[in-house]
Amino acid sequence: MQDFFEALRSESKNTALPDEFNYFGKLIGSWAIDYIEDNTSLAIKGEWHFSWVLEGMAIQDVIILPDYEYGSSLRIYNPDTHAWDVAYGYTGKIIRLEAKKQDNMIMLTFINDERRKWIFTNIQDNHFHWENITVKDDGEWYINAEIYAERIK
Repeated sequence: MQDFFEALRSESKNTALPDEFNYFGKLIGSWAIDYIEDNTSLAIKGEWHFSWVLEGMAIQDVIILPDYEYGSSLRIYNPDTHAWDVAYGYTGKIIRLEAKKQDNMIMLTFINDERRKWIFTNIQDNHFHWENITVKDDGEWYINAEIYAERIK
């Protein structure tokens, strides 16, 4: 099985991926996270791990929220659209998104519902913030869930 992981994982970004579209590069590594659902006040401590994969043209992550959700995203750079095609899956569900940079945020928009978005903000070397939002009819954002992440590796 080790051959599979060696074939999947890449040491770094592929040089064919332009630096200006390397939105997720700062996330490579391991993070301790606090996941908070705003509508239920659910709070879970977990982990989120990111790695370059597929010859450095993609990033895969694994999110671990014990006794709640284990999931994985595959983010593949699309040179035709200069966006990232994203698939997130967990037991019984796969969500497709497209990621683009908007100001200082990475905006991931659901393919089948443009009112649903996942947003990475305040990405620093040692922390970042993530939000799962719904854009209401009046344009206001309703935050469904948030993650506060601190680098552990």
